Amino acid sequence: MFKKVYIVLFIGFLFFGCSGVSSGKMTEYRTTVGSTTLFDFQTLSDKMLNQHRFVVDRTEEIGSGSIIETQYEYLAPNNEEALKGIKEVRYNLVLEARRKGGGVGNIYTVRAIVNAFGRYVGKEDWANIPINNEIKSRVKIFTTDLKSEIDNRIRVF
Repeated sequence: MFKKVYIVLFIGFLFFGCSGVSSGKMTEYRTTVGSTTLFDFQTLSDKMLNQHRFVVDRTEEIGSGSIIETQYEYLAPNNEEALKGIKEVRYNLVLEARRKGGGVGNIYTVRAIVNAFGRYVGKEDWANIPINNEIKSRVKIFTTDLKSEIDNRIRVF
């Protein structure tokens, strides 16, 4: 009797546990860059975005920090995306500085957020697509450089 109950429970857990498995592809790439002051975030981010040829679309002050959003970068689809029927690929980078430690102090945590979109053949709407390796490597190079600038910044108070 107990064997049958255990088997049914095991199959039930197996079915429900495996039914929601995704493909493992990220449609949004997030990485933490480091911690700095809001002034340093704005000046160093602008400097590094210009060096890496990202064009700033908008800068917005939010209640607990600041956001810098870049314009869309357009890429040719890679082979995998072309096989899926994607004719255009674009992505944008958003840098976000949020106050660290629950709003106490003047230190902000900096994050980079990347979203990729694709346009399928025969459709005019943009859809979220997985981040490809070319986008990921470009953003990793940028965030590494920004992190080193933030870490090397020496402030005199």
